[in-house]
Amino acid sequence: MKRLSIAYYILLAVVLILLQVTILSNIALWGVATPFLFLYFIMKLPVSMSPNKVMTLAFIVGLTIDMFFSTPGVYALSSVITAFMRRPYITLVLQHEDDYGNMYPSVKSLGLAPFTVYALITSFTFSLAVFVIQSFSLYNPLSLVLKVITSTIFTYMIIMSAEYILKEKR
Repeated sequence: MKRLSIAYYILLAVVLILLQVTILSNIALWGVATPFLFLYFIMKLPVSMSPNKVMTLAFIVGLTIDMFFSTPGVYALSSVITAFMRRPYITLVLQHEDDYGNMYPSVKSLGLAPFTVYALITSFTFSLAVFVIQSFSLYNPLSLVLKVITSTIFTYMIIMSAEYILKEKR
């Protein structure tokens, strides 16, 4: 990666973590829908980046969120699970492995429909992991399903908003 893109990703991670910790952590629509904007950082990493590096960066970002929320490893584990599933999701969306190159997942590079699918399944994976780990049981499955679905939709809407705010000018 170039120095400029390394600086961009560091700045992106810091801004997203700060937004998550200061503003978005206080939002819970209907008491169940929680947005996870920092997930956008994991989604935007270059496709050609090795899965180990992606999972390491996801762990660091998740652990940082855990430190602020006093949740021992919930976000770190959920971030690593999501980072692990990132490559298969991109392969599912692209359907041709030779299309990777030096691509950065975005609406511009993937197209609106594929990026929507990518954002939705990534948000769903993360939300499912977070809420299953937090509940540590399936005692109240209706509440769990409601939290996962509403958080997935809310996270998707926030990620798409961020995508259009930070869209590439190339």
